[in-house]
Amino acid sequence: MRKGILLFFLASILASCGAAQKNVSFTPPPQPQPSPLEQKISGGPSQELPVTSPVNPEKLDLCTRHLLFADQYITASDYPEAADEIKEAEKYCKSDDPRLLYMEAVMADINENRKEAYKLYYRAAKGYIKKGDLDSAFKCYSGMVSINPNGKEVRELKPYFEDDNY
Repeated sequence: MRKGILLFFLASILASCGAAQKNVSFTPPPQPQPSPLEQKISGGPSQELPVTSPVNPEKLDLCTRHLLFADQYITASDYPEAADEIKEAEKYCKSDDPRLLYMEAVMADINENRKEAYKLYYRAAKGYIKKGDLDSAFKCYSGMVSINPNGKEVRELKPYFEDDNY
């Protein structure tokens, strides 16, 4: 009899809990308002624009045009095409053009021909310094430092880049 009373008591408690739950309504919290950026992104077509060159390549000399294309191919990691463009540029550029030497150095560096890259970076840096283009010379210098930071040529060029701008 005790078991029956206990079961009846438990059943009535469970029934009352179930009834109480039916009377309680659950409302989810309100959704946060989208941020201005989310509104802008979701409100129309893609905001991404195609990359276009700020320069019309048809108006460039052939040396510059091929070097520009080589740089773009290197940026896109299309190294065979970049090498082809550099070979084409060699036909139109002077052999001591620092832009050509720099692109050749980058390709040598990519191909892990460090000795050749180091020499080409050095020649390009000297050419840029001669023209007064220290920003471009610094790119060459940085390439040299990454290959041989204690090289004689690195020590030779270091004074050009010891001020606050570098």
